[in-house]
Parts: sequence; C-alpha cells; structure tokens
Amino acid sequence: MSHKHRRPNTISRISRQPLHLGVAAGVAGTVAVTGTLVASAAPVPTAASETNLASVNFAASDASQRTLEKKFAAERAAVARKLAAEKLAAEKLAAKKAKAAAAKRAAARKAAALRAAEARKQAASRSNSIGRTDERMSRSAANVLSIAAAQQGDRYAYGGTGPDSFDCSGFTQYVFGKVGIWLPHSSGAQRSMARRVSSPQPGDLVFVHNGGGGSVSHVAIYAGSGYWYEASNPSTGVGKHRAWSSNVSYGRVL
Repeated sequence: MSHKHRRPNTISRISRQPLHLGVAAGVAGTVAVTGTLVASAAPVPTAASETNLASVNFAASDASQRTLEKKFAAERAAVARKLAAEKLAAEKLAAKKAKAAAAKRAAARKAAALRAAEARKQAASRSNSIGRTDERMSRSAANVLSIAAAQQGDRYAYGGTGPDSFDCSGFTQYVFGKVGIWLPHSSGAQRSMARRVSSPQPGDLVFVHNGGGGSVSHVAIYAGSGYWYEASNPSTGVGKHRAWSSNVSYGRVL
C-alpha cells in the first residue's frame, strides 16, 4: 500500500517551530505562536523618555516666560516714553508761558517808562512855558508898578485920563497903555476884559464892589503886601495906599 507524502500545513509548521519576533524602537515582548496568535503589549515609557519630555516641557515654559517678560518690558518702555514726552511737553508749555509773561512785563515796563518820559517832557514844557509867562509878567508887572509909582502925587479929577490928573479908571488906563495894553475908561468895562484870579500878583487889577459884591465902583493896581496904586479921591490924589476894602475881586490883563 503506497502512502502519499503529505505536505505539512502552515499551522503544523508554526506549531512545531516557535517564532520569536523582535520589536524595534522600544517595543518589548515576544510573540509566541503555539497555535494561537498573541498580540504584543503597548510600549511602556522609560525613564529616559520621561526625562526628555520634561526637558521639552521646561524649555517651552521658559520660552513662554521670556516672551511675557519681553512683552511687559516693551509695555513699560512705552509708558516711560509717554510719560517723558508728556513731561517734556509740560516743560515746554511752562517755558512758553514764562517767556510770554516776561515779555508782557517788559512791554509794561517799557510803556510805563515811555509814559513817564512823556509826562516829564510835558511837565518840563509846562514849566518852561509858565517860567516864560511868569518872566514876561514879571517884567510887565515891574514896568506897570514903576509907571504907577511915577504918577504918585498927581491930582484926582473925575474923568481925568492924565498925564497929570486922573480918576480911578483913567489912571489904570494910562498906566497899562504905557506897556502896550489898551483898557476902556470904565472900571466895570475893565473888569469884563480881565481874567479873574484868586491869588493876586503885583500888577494885577483890583476891583472894589458896591455893597455885598454888586457892581464895580472902583479900580486900582495891586502893589503887593496889601497895598494898591490908585487915584482914589480928591483928598488923597494918586498914590500907593493900604487896601481899604475886602469886598474886592482881582483880574489879570498882563
């Protein structure tokens, strides 16, 4: 009886020969095939792999910290620059205001100096004008008084105009005519031509009023110190007499 040679099947071959499979890159275990296919277990982390992972995590955390620090530093620098710019702007504004105030004070001082100079100039001009006026008046007054004194002793005559006899207004008309000033032959008319003064000077006219300040009844020439040159009446004639009335006013024609 012949026996055919039978080829062993795959399962038989596997069962008779253990198969050891090596797993690379950290995969441990052996797959033994004993009629049943057994799957290998999941890879187990090693201490080295954990250390590497921790290093990676630490490096990432350190990089994030540096990024935050850079961001905060940039923000602080921006705030510092803003504060510095605001301070500089405030200092410039204060300097501008101070400069404007100083210019204003300088302009005020200059204006005050100009006003003071103008006031001094005007005062000097008035003083010179007054001085010249007083000088002319003094010369004219001296001439008037000299002419009036020369007529002392002349007679009083109603309506007389000189040269040797006078009434009151004829006497003043004659004396002032000698210095180039024409006066009418009337005490009231002479008063209307004169400029009233409250403080008489030698050479001014003295007007005596009737009663309590009525019409003018007499005119004379003030000689100073309470004396008059006048043609008063027939008994005293022309002369320098002490003032005999307080009901008077004064006028200036020089």
